[in-house]
Amino acid sequence: MKYVQILLFALASTLFSTNADSNKKGNNNNNKITICHIPPGNPANMHQITISVNALQAHLDHGDIICGTPD
Repeated sequence: MKYVQILLFALASTLFSTNADSNKKGNNNNNKITICHIPPGNPANMHQITISVNALQAHLDHGDIICGTPD
């Protein structure tokens, strides 16, 4: 089961990855960045959220990753 979760996470990371530098510029959302939020204990519920760049480090520290813009 753990292997499947890791595989799904890797696949999702690949699918959602884009140029993080262009995303950091905000694209009309100054000081915002879109991340893939991975709820602790429930990685299957990973979803994209847009947050302030000021909150980015806290999200990265608990396992969230930078990904593309939401559809």
